[in-house]
Amino acid sequence: MTSKRITMVSFFLVMMGLHPLITSMTIHSHFVPQIHTAKNHPADSDLPLIYHQGTVERIAVEEYESIDEALTALNNGEADIFGHPINASDYTLVDSYPNIKKQWAYENWIYTLAINTQFYPMENVYLRRAIAYGISKLDIAEDAMNNTVEPVDFATPITNEYSIERGEGGRYYEHDLANATDMLASAGMLDVDDDALVEAPNGSELCLELWYPNDVPGLVDTALLISNNLLDIGINNTPIGMSKSILQSEIKNHNQTYNLALYHQELPPYSLQWISTTFKEENRFVPEENIANIDNSQLNDIAEEYEDNLELSQAGRIGQNAMRAVRDLCPVVPLFEEQWLSVYSDANFDGWMNETKSGSFSKWNPVSVQPTGSRNELRIAVLPSFFDEFFVSSNPFESSSPIDHNWIARDCFNPYMLVLDSPIATLPNGDAVPRHAVFWEMRFLGQIPDINSSQARARYYLDSSANWTDGKQINGQDYSFTYSYYSNYSLVENAEMIDSVKVSGDFKAGVTYNAKDVFAYRKLGELPILPRHVIEGKPPNDWNLSVESFVGSGPYMISSFTPGESLELERNANYYPRVDTEPPVLRSKTLLPNNPIPTESVLIRVIIDDESRITNVTLEFTYEVGTLNFTESKSMIETPSGFEGTIPARATATSVFYEIRAIDSWENSAIVLKGSYTRDTGSDNTGLQTGLLIAITIVGVIAVTVMAVALKRRR
Repeated sequence: MTSKRITMVSFFLVMMGLHPLITSMTIHSHFVPQIHTAKNHPADSDLPLIYHQGTVERIAVEEYESIDEALTALNNGEADIFGHPINASDYTLVDSYPNIKKQWAYENWIYTLAINTQFYPMENVYLRRAIAYGISKLDIAEDAMNNTVEPVDFATPITNEYSIERGEGGRYYEHDLANATDMLASAGMLDVDDDALVEAPNGSELCLELWYPNDVPGLVDTALLISNNLLDIGINNTPIGMSKSILQSEIKNHNQTYNLALYHQELPPYSLQWISTTFKEENRFVPEENIANIDNSQLNDIAEEYEDNLELSQAGRIGQNAMRAVRDLCPVVPLFEEQWLSVYSDANFDGWMNETKSGSFSKWNPVSVQPTGSRNELRIAVLPSFFDEFFVSSNPFESSSPIDHNWIARDCFNPYMLVLDSPIATLPNGDAVPRHAVFWEMRFLGQIPDINSSQARARYYLDSSANWTDGKQINGQDYSFTYSYYSNYSLVENAEMIDSVKVSGDFKAGVTYNAKDVFAYRKLGELPILPRHVIEGKPPNDWNLSVESFVGSGPYMISSFTPGESLELERNANYYPRVDTEPPVLRSKTLLPNNPIPTESVLIRVIIDDESRITNVTLEFTYEVGTLNFTESKSMIETPSGFEGTIPARATATSVFYEIRAIDSWENSAIVLKGSYTRDTGSDNTGLQTGLLIAITIVGVIAVTVMAVALKRRR
């Protein structure tokens, strides 16, 4: 029995090991068009997926001598948009025109109640929460700020794409006496002497100083409302007024003696870096950071996680956790976000965007509104300052306005953003969508070798169908020229952030920033790209192109310009952005070895074509072992030669079946390749194959040897 068992095992092992010698191989591969359609917008399916061609044939910018004349034209339907923000002093004037529509938009500024956690007993989180519960933000918005602000619980702009204000805000909007009282009790603060005011946990009398700016409209009343709210919950306090400049300087430079202060905080419009990292302990002495002087392990851990993170997909989650932690721990109590007003008329067009970032003169309305009558000309009413200070010429650098976020979206109607394209555009809900760049990604040290640990590279993939209005192609060299131009001449806000530009081929440009932030691609991603072939060699203030020689790339072109008087734009029929609905397509494939068998590892390399960026390629393979199947999958690695993946060898497999699925940035997907390789047993016309004869011979020798050993042991 023993010898038979040994012989059978030996025979099985030998046959399994020598199987490749007695088999032949067949390979089958073919393209299978299994396709999924492009995705809907993740936040709002009614919003555009891209910036696109204009819906208005012409845009006429006309000067009016006064705001009264401009608003009258708007009220009568002679003009469609007033091209400037409305000053607060003119709100009443606007109300006197019954046909004018208002569009409120959010500033990137909030007022917060800053709390010095180093001042006893403000280190107590329950006391800070009691203060938050005690304040009525709704009363402040209505009674002190005349409904020109919006209450907030989270220190992130409402228009930030990751804001959770709409879904989770409201905990601290109203004066909540019950919760405030409970929090004071949890803090160990009781009214031990029955004077309607609580004492500190150590039993001492408590009177907090509330600093406020006495030279800002509405803030005196805000301070008085907060003071009364705190008295209602039993916290004694004294309001102390001072100039805004002094107050801001004291708080941002870490005054250690202040108690409470109404602080004006600017918020980054896109990035979550500030909310995630500002309150880490090591920022306690960094100007403008950690104004609460707090040292909290939860906030420190969030800051560390954000700074270590290199994935955009994770940054939103971390940032939202930071928003909630700041709300719950109350190092500051956000009070309200400021708003600004713009106006328009809907007499001639409908389909107006609810543009809470850029107001009625947003770049989105000329590519969104539809005429209700025969006139398909959008008329913009502007004041003399528009042509005197903003649109002085076709050269945006002759403007007296600094080129920053406000220049792009806030200062006034901006024709430059309609005639010159930018890599990306921002939707009213804060999402970034393609404009000239069809895709973008961030890269850091470890992912690419040629940057340092404090840098990041925004890599833009460019639209290969995009042309300047003179017919020349827009390519990576235009990006290299533009960002170098901005940096070398310090033309834009944050120009010092630009380190270098690396171009790969015609349609890939990487801008290296001196900032390690996954949102760096947003900071300068909406700046217009300049035509290198027209401007190269000319200093910023040394070119002023005529209407005939101006070269643009946006949805509109300059058709007429009279300096100081009027400007006309016409629709660019050749504007290129479009939603990609086509699936990825296989261009070529390579298998190494060329004729594989299941017992050897197989490298598969594919080159895939797509109008957009291929974001994921998955290799799935199944081993067939007798009547059993074993399936695995892996992401293929992008290399300069294509996407590569390896199917490991499996000695027991008789066949291997594989398929490759590719997905692009629009989530169009397709199985671009299917194939298999297997072992077909059999003989040719001349009899047994040489390999089979060798195998049988070896097996026979081993079998005889094993039997001889077994017999010898039996004797």
